[in-house]
Amino acid sequence: MKLGDVLRKEREKKGLSAGEVASRLGIPPAEYELMEAGESEAEQWGPVLAWIAIALETPTSRLLAESGRAADTREGQAGELIRRHRERRRQTADQLTEAVARGLAEVHVDLPREEYETIEAGRSPIETVGPRLLAFAEAVEQPVFNLFYPCGLPFQELDDYP
Repeated sequence: MKLGDVLRKEREKKGLSAGEVASRLGIPPAEYELMEAGESEAEQWGPVLAWIAIALETPTSRLLAESGRAADTREGQAGELIRRHRERRRQTADQLTEAVARGLAEVHVDLPREEYETIEAGRSPIETVGPRLLAFAEAVEQPVFNLFYPCGLPFQELDDYP
């Protein structure tokens, strides 16, 4: 299963059209359709964000905005918040990268150290993917983390779910 499948399924459960969701995310419908097709950066960066949240024991939404609300996200803020939460947990960037990489290996995603550096610098796709996924989660009234772990399992391990 792809993250796009989870997005489609959750959207349909709420009775929302793809156009309505695209409007809530502030993106063109064609761009949202790519997300549901599993052809967007969300497929790679969603799991990275989820594993950062796990490693930092922090709600995913709080890594994207201090308030945890999509309306309060801004470009570059995710990297800053991730760094701040990492430092609060007294982890080095190397320790966090290693923890995240171990988790991602289970779902066949890679996170080289150089790529992690772009995250904390606020220059990674998490800066756009994260707020979009948070806005989506708000639209379907789910915690954003549940998009990555529907039924408590990584979406990549599922064939389907209720």
